[in-house]
Order: sequence, then C-alpha cells, then structure tokens
Amino acid sequence: MFSDLTVIYGILCCWLFLALCVPAEAQQIPLSNPSLEGRTGKGLVPSGWLVANGTPDTQPGVFEILLAPSAGKSYVGVHSGKGFLEGIAQKLPASLKQDSTYVLSLDLAFTLYYLYPACYGNLAIFGGNAPGDTAELLWTSGNFTHENWQRYHAIFRPHGNYTYISCWAYPTAACNKSMYGIALLMDNLSAIDPLIPPAVQASVKPCSCGEVADGRIMLHVTGGAPPYRYRLDNGQWQTDSVFPGLAAGSHVAEIMDAHDYSAGVTAKVESPWKNCLVVMPGAFSPNNDGLNDLFRPKVYDVIHDYRLRVYDRWGALVFMSNAPEVGWDGNFKGTPAGVQAYVYICTFTDSRSEQHLLKGTVMLVR
Repeated sequence: MFSDLTVIYGILCCWLFLALCVPAEAQQIPLSNPSLEGRTGKGLVPSGWLVANGTPDTQPGVFEILLAPSAGKSYVGVHSGKGFLEGIAQKLPASLKQDSTYVLSLDLAFTLYYLYPACYGNLAIFGGNAPGDTAELLWTSGNFTHENWQRYHAIFRPHGNYTYISCWAYPTAACNKSMYGIALLMDNLSAIDPLIPPAVQASVKPCSCGEVADGRIMLHVTGGAPPYRYRLDNGQWQTDSVFPGLAAGSHVAEIMDAHDYSAGVTAKVESPWKNCLVVMPGAFSPNNDGLNDLFRPKVYDVIHDYRLRVYDRWGALVFMSNAPEVGWDGNFKGTPAGVQAYVYICTFTDSRSEQHLLKGTVMLVR
C-alpha cells in the first residue's frame, strides 16, 4: 500500500505535468445522477446509469453491506474475479475529447465480503463508445483495503473521442480467498472537469487606522473546478470568499476546488494611519478636476452616529449629511454656491465609543 504522502505527491506531479496539455476546447461534462441515487437491490443500477457487465448492485443492504453512503441515500457495489468483470457505465452528454486532460473525483471503499470473501478493491475507468466498451483504460485507483470512504481524483487524458465512460471492479492480482475477490463500493462522483490548475488573487481593503480591525480580504479564483472553499490563516474552510474584520498585517489565504486542488496567496492588510482620527479639510475646490472636489472628512477610524452640517455666513443651512462618504459638491439648491468661508459642525462616535464635536470653517474656492 502507498502512503498518503506518496499518493498526494503522485497526484500533484501528474496534475502539474498534464495541466500543461489542456486544450482550450475541453469543457466540463456533467454526469447524470452523480450521487448514485436509486432503489436498493441486487442487480439494480441507479437511474442514469447502465450495466457495463455483470450484475452491479445498488447499496446499502445487499449482501449485508451496511456502510452509510458518503452522499445521498445510496451507492453502487461491484465485485469481480478472474474471467468475470462487473461494472456500470453512462452515456455522456458530450464526448471526451482526444488529448484533453480531465479530472473526475469520487469516493471509494473496500468491503471484506461481497457475497464472497474479498482481498482488495481496485477501480478501473474506461472510455468507449458503448456501455461495455473498454476501448481505452483511462485510470485505475490502485489496490486498496480501506473500509471507509476515501476521496480519489482520477486524472486522465484520452487518446480518442469517447461517448461512454465505465467504472469496473478490476482485478490486478489473484485473490487466495475466493474467485470473486475484488470488491468495492463507489459513491459521490463529480462532474468530469478539464484539468486547469486553480489560481487565486486577493483584493484588500486596508484598516481605517492601526487601532481597529476593519480590514477586508476578498479572494478571486481562476481555473480549477467550482464550488470553491476558502480559508484564511489556517482557519476553518468556508464558502464565502470575503474575510472581514481583519487587523493590519500579513495573512495567508487558501482556496480548494471541487477536486481538492488548492492554491494560496499572501495578502497584506495595510493601515494608512497609525493613530485613529478624523480630519476636516480647510478648503475644497468643486471644479470637477478629480482633486478635492468634495467637502468631507478624511476618516482614519471606524465611526458611527455621524452628522455633518454646513452653514453660510448668514447661518443658512446649505448642506447636510449623515454618512462620511457623502460630501458637499459646492452646490446649493442646484446652483453653485458662492466663493466664501462656510461654517461646519461635525459630530460622530469613534471606535472607542468616544463622542466628538468638530467645528470650524472651510473655504470654497473655484
């Protein structure tokens, strides 16, 4: 038996080598009934699947097979031996393309008895043009004896175009326990995806200031196969690509695709201002040149209960706002306001729950 590290290393080497050869025309090929849902019984195959050979069974409950499904309510069991092979097949909605590289993930388990004593499990996947056609061996799992579900990732590159895919219990060595000594259980298949290595980039919102943790990292994935999972700093995996409430500093982000291939990126949350504060400008020039066109505070903090009022020299209210990002554009009732000094009163509560009152004048220049 191979160690887990050997298997993972082999998968990654195969992935990196084959991924270089993926043609642009390769497309995802969905499977019908990938979780193998169906009425349990001897010689029955789930809807959407066909008998490739023998008498595959829909489990659990047949021949005292009681392992709980890894997905849904049922799965398929097959056994084989010298001169007798058993498997299931499916006609694909789109053909496997010659020289395209694909990945198909599925769960496998071994059982010590499948009507007869068994020695090991080994799954073989074939491409063909009929249910039982074994025109090309695309992938084998290798012999295994684990009795609980484990996830496998079949990477293959057909040398022809095939309209059917079939999955078989496939003997590679004699079994001294019985003539039907290769037995396996199969569940939870993925779509057949083109093997494109996933890559991840991060967009970062900085902290308002060094004393608050309001930074945010958003991850953007290209390649791979959805759905994706995301995590930050070796935390829990999640389905949301956004990580809010972050302190300033470096963070390690990772993504995992549907076939358990991962990618990572280091993202640094900056803090433009060490000390938390709110600064009111002394002048602004609303001339639409993109520079200092609005009168609004520069906020280096997390504030709430914000309120800004601007008055002219005669005490008339010319502008009001309850959001710091909404500033005055220098107009009053649709008409450009005059060039003069205006009085402002700004109140807010900061990140330390302290209330502030800022008063002063701002010069409107054109």
